[in-house]
Amino acid sequence: MGNVSRRAFVGASLAGASALCFAPSLAAAAGAQQCVTGGLPGFMPNSLTVDCASKRNFRAFRQYPDYLGLAGVVSMSTVQGKLGAYQAGNLFLFPWLKAKGQGKSLPAVCPTNAISFVNSSPIPNATLPVDEYFCRFVLQAPWNSFIGFEVDKPYSKSDSRFAWFTNVNKLADGSGVGIDWTSSNLNNPWFGGSRWIPNTDDCNGKAWRQLIVSGLNQASVGAC
Repeated sequence: MGNVSRRAFVGASLAGASALCFAPSLAAAAGAQQCVTGGLPGFMPNSLTVDCASKRNFRAFRQYPDYLGLAGVVSMSTVQGKLGAYQAGNLFLFPWLKAKGQGKSLPAVCPTNAISFVNSSPIPNATLPVDEYFCRFVLQAPWNSFIGFEVDKPYSKSDSRFAWFTNVNKLADGSGVGIDWTSSNLNNPWFGGSRWIPNTDDCNGKAWRQLIVSGLNQASVGAC
């Protein structure tokens, strides 16, 4: 693992010039909180839903942790993708290929709704932001309707001290994960200009982290 998120410093990434539409305001850059007041940040759900495809993709990650990581996003409103419609507050998990996974045939499925899915292929690599890649090219849904993060094996002690990393020692299936809370372009419009979901009460960041960890617990033991 590197000392910084691969995604936090990809300036142009997939969004290109369009990302400028969602750049932090001058007030946010100066430190003032500019939290989104519409959508889910203004009304915290009690829990996230986890679709069947995400549970299967989490299972694949557990089977091949040296070959796969997981892109994670949460829908902040009802969204329409190429394959279906998805409710607000849904947790999506989708695999991406690590270097050791290149050239291997590894499983991935894409949701069409909460219980149905179609076979797919993992994101080819993490050269581009994997959360945004998933929204744009797998779901084919509006990327600016999601917040993003990444799931991998637990981080080293030196990496886990950074505010944008969290190690969860044990999920419901008995094993741990590392979470990178950063996103190059998805998070900053929702969290006052922060590229990572805050570990404070700012913009309900801490509550969002807890909801996502709870969703990962669901994914780790869910059968479908």
